[in-house]
Amino acid sequence: TSLEHHGRITDSVHLAGASAGAIAVASHAAKTPPMQSLDGASRICDECFTQFGGKAVGKLLPLLQVELEKTFSPDAHTIINEREGVVALAHRELFPNNRPVLTTQFDTRDDLIEAVCDSSMFPFFSTPFPVRLRYKEGERIPRVVVDGFFTVPRERYGCPDFDHLNFDNRVEEKLRSMGGVLVDENQNGNDQNNNIQYDETPVIERTITVACFPHETVGLTASLKHDQISPEPDFENPVGQMQELFRYATQPSSRKELDALYERGWADAEKWSYEEDLRERDLTEEWLKERRHEAEVEEAIRRGDLS
Repeated sequence: TSLEHHGRITDSVHLAGASAGAIAVASHAAKTPPMQSLDGASRICDECFTQFGGKAVGKLLPLLQVELEKTFSPDAHTIINEREGVVALAHRELFPNNRPVLTTQFDTRDDLIEAVCDSSMFPFFSTPFPVRLRYKEGERIPRVVVDGFFTVPRERYGCPDFDHLNFDNRVEEKLRSMGGVLVDENQNGNDQNNNIQYDETPVIERTITVACFPHETVGLTASLKHDQISPEPDFENPVGQMQELFRYATQPSSRKELDALYERGWADAEKWSYEEDLRERDLTEEWLKERRHEAEVEEAIRRGDLS
């Protein structure tokens, strides 16, 4: 991917995705080649054209499952579980508990595929039904789930919130090993397992929100401008831009269109990477300037010029 190419995503970076973002996150974390994923998207579109008269509504989830079976390697779940950074796939559970869920542990390859499908269950669009019934081993009653888009408030526009992580021992160990510390109201900063005192370091210091729609246009305001990756708004024709993007999201596209969309996504991420390089350079220069000023003041005090 573009962010990986520019060194912005490594295996130590935490990743979370919902809906189409879950497909992208899982595929990247599982080391699926991008062109292989693009081939899968193209096959889904072709199937919609040839088998369903060009209609995608209600047909997508079964087709997605087939393509995930084709594109995920046999050890995809192991690759993700052993990854240094956390990989979280979001969905909303409606029953037995109404709650947002970030799945971070995948015991089998099928578990991984099911988690992606849970996150991609948009009512009456992914399938003809409003919800997905998720049967788990050992449970007599199915869980009722919907798309990960519904796990967060409107201002996040589907971008998952790491505050929803269910902190099992594996996730805690990953975050602590990378400098993050988990603090809740019961622990008060104490690790109850070994009674060692930890500093209250933020678990996630910075979140970059990535969207296929312009942040400003859809009201994705949960992040600062320099923490946003998406297409630039077309202020001259915002309606036309959104119509085109929604068409890509809801209708099958030709391979040529998919290739062009991939290249546009690469360019959006590349633009952010270059801007981030400049921002980091400015921050470094500002820090060095402050350190030089402090050193000059200390030297002046030492000489007796200041008191």
